[in-house]
Amino acid sequence: MRCFDRPHRPWRQSAVCLICWFSVHAVQAEEAWLQRSQAILQALEGQPLPDWLNGQTEQLDMKGQAQQVLEASQAIRAKALSTAVASGQTTTPSNKPLTLLFVSFSLGDTALKGIFEEAAGRDDVLLVFRGPKPGQKLPALMADLKRLLKGINPLPNIIIDPTRFQRWSVTSVPDIIAEQDGKSRLHVHGVSSLSWLDEQLKAGKQGDLGTLGDIGEIAEIDLLEELKRRMAAIDWKQKQRQAIARFWEQQKFEDLPTAQEDHDRSVDLTITAPRDLAAPNGQLIIRAGQTVNPLDKMPFGLCLKVFDATVPAQVELIRHHSCQDKKAHVMYLATSLPRQDGWEKLKHLENTMQAPVYLLTPDMRSRFQLQHVPSFVEQSGNRLIVHERKLPASSGERS
Repeated sequence: MRCFDRPHRPWRQSAVCLICWFSVHAVQAEEAWLQRSQAILQALEGQPLPDWLNGQTEQLDMKGQAQQVLEASQAIRAKALSTAVASGQTTTPSNKPLTLLFVSFSLGDTALKGIFEEAAGRDDVLLVFRGPKPGQKLPALMADLKRLLKGINPLPNIIIDPTRFQRWSVTSVPDIIAEQDGKSRLHVHGVSSLSWLDEQLKAGKQGDLGTLGDIGEIAEIDLLEELKRRMAAIDWKQKQRQAIARFWEQQKFEDLPTAQEDHDRSVDLTITAPRDLAAPNGQLIIRAGQTVNPLDKMPFGLCLKVFDATVPAQVELIRHHSCQDKKAHVMYLATSLPRQDGWEKLKHLENTMQAPVYLLTPDMRSRFQLQHVPSFVEQSGNRLIVHERKLPASSGERS
């Protein structure tokens, strides 16, 4: 059940090596718009979730919601940009500030439509929404925007990006920030007039101008905070237990039939090279057609004990079996483990064996030509011998 090497056990590395040997803006500042919007997903990735939770339905659902917002926002923007902009060409000087106008449906349809009309065709203006309204689905949000955008051509640049609200600490609308080189050149609250803003910029105004008009609350939810809240409400310990249970329920085992008689079988590891095998420096190691037995060059050094861990009699037989080569390192390979309380049963089994227990893989089963359990694989000369052993009478029932 292990897939790693434990420290201070160099023999394992040798075993692995041997086994492997066998296998012969718009747009000026908006060029990175997608990357910045993807911070919604990256913020979720940063949550301290345990490794075993990867792929959990709840996490995927939340990421899906964030992805929907990202894609919906991208679709709106795509319609708003010209063909040249969509292909990545910029039409504004790189040093021109990007105007971020933070808006909300709390401003009312009339005010929003006026803002949309004034921002139409402005590649240096980005209208930013924080998210959908409480309880609102994204299709409904898109329908509301489509209704207000009807008749406006060209379309303004609109995105849904809660990360910008957080970055600039925007807590009310309307709110305008003239962003340049990632910094705020001018900030004003309570104003939505782009023409007024242009005049202030031409006049050289800078800094936070304060509140110069009526402000209102933001009607939409902070999508990031909502996702974090939902994740915080999840019982992660329960999800962990469910994940562990699913692992054993879905685990595929290499089941082998029980041996009906004692039988020894020889496995010849000799191979014939299909082509020349050369070292990185060009030195020829094996010629095409040459036969090679790895056991002539390197001892096996292992005693494999293969058994069904759900059968107590097999566990006992394996436990008391003595390998012929007393210096060989024992490796336990289980064809099956109990699915109920699998990790606890594995821990108990390893304590009983006083050694790690590995699951038999299809590759190992094929390489050592395993057919029945319990069986033992040991080296004899330049061959491997598979010893299949019959269980004592009145035993063999699974636990």
